[in-house]
Amino acid sequence: METEIEDWKEQIVRSYENESVQSFHDCIWEMSIKAFDIPREVQVVIDKTNTLFISVGSPGFVSFDGQESALNGMKLPLKEWIHTHPFGQAYFSSTDKNTVAIWNTKLDSATVLGNGEKAVWHFRCGPDGSHVMTKEVFEWQSSDYNFYENALPLMAKQINDAMFSTASAYGEEE
Repeated sequence: METEIEDWKEQIVRSYENESVQSFHDCIWEMSIKAFDIPREVQVVIDKTNTLFISVGSPGFVSFDGQESALNGMKLPLKEWIHTHPFGQAYFSSTDKNTVAIWNTKLDSATVLGNGEKAVWHFRCGPDGSHVMTKEVFEWQSSDYNFYENALPLMAKQINDAMFSTASAYGEEE
């Protein structure tokens, strides 16, 4: 994985400390789209002391696997788990729902950021203690990036290159 913006984590932390919630989410989205060789999922966990725990994954999955040291010092309960879907829509995938099922008793909210969308699940905040989900559609402040024009062709080329290099490794013709 190549990093295009070396201080991407620091930019996210600064935006949390100095900006509005929308600007903070905008910065996470922008780093997910622009900080790496290709758009990648980024996740940010905010613990009870307002400390951020940040990791990066592939275009379709993010975890702290292999980045466990980034979790040192995390204090429960967690205020928010935020992650991006750089491929487009903001929705809770089956993987996201499994994560929420494990963590919702120790988590105030979960947020998925997509292309011009934000889905937020608030836990135990309804009048009867129920969970409440909201979805917003808006324009990102950094809206100059179009996933379908910028990232998709690059990802297709990388997949194509990987397939042909695998074929070469097995003596197959390209």
